[in-house]
Amino acid sequence: MSRRSCVILASSSVRRRQLLERHGYEVVVRPPLIDDAGMPVRAQRARADCASLAWFKAAQVWVRRSVGEASHAPLAIVSADTVCVSGSRVMGKPTTEAEAHDMLSTIIGRPIEVFTGVCVVDLTQQRRVLFSESAALALCESNRARLAAHLASGAWQGRAGGFNIEEIAGAGWLFDIEGDRDVIAGLPMRALSRRLTEIEGTVARG
Repeated sequence: MSRRSCVILASSSVRRRQLLERHGYEVVVRPPLIDDAGMPVRAQRARADCASLAWFKAAQVWVRRSVGEASHAPLAIVSADTVCVSGSRVMGKPTTEAEAHDMLSTIIGRPIEVFTGVCVVDLTQQRRVLFSESAALALCESNRARLAAHLASGAWQGRAGGFNIEEIAGAGWLFDIEGDRDVIAGLPMRALSRRLTEIEGTVARG
């Protein structure tokens, strides 16, 4: 794939960087300085709250922006926030193995909704766009047999709900997804690519 525009990723997520690079973008990683872990997401407003948290991350990077190793001027800042919702319970990133065990024990065998909110700061127009996408996920009951190994590996750390969809797929977990798999991976690329392409088109038209 030919190289597309440069974007600043306001996240330390390796998976989000890989998703952007897979779609041909040059990526400069600039994680936000302030952790958002203490900011609540409400189950009934998960879509809006995730987008707000994404803006919280992007705003920090926008204020202190430094292009660094980018080979040309960045097109946009991209940030995201992902949570899992089961009924009235919202699950972000677990902070302990016990919390991860509790989250995954709740998720396995029950359908959940995964929300990823995204903020795109158009650096060519100095404006922001917020949106959220969701996908349904069902982790099969048989995955309980793999839970102990998953927790012992530490792969739950830094993952909403205590898992990364690509990592557990590689470990043989079984699941069903309705919607865009990239939403669960942490960055809905179909929706994001459309918005970045719109910015690229505006730049091309001058």
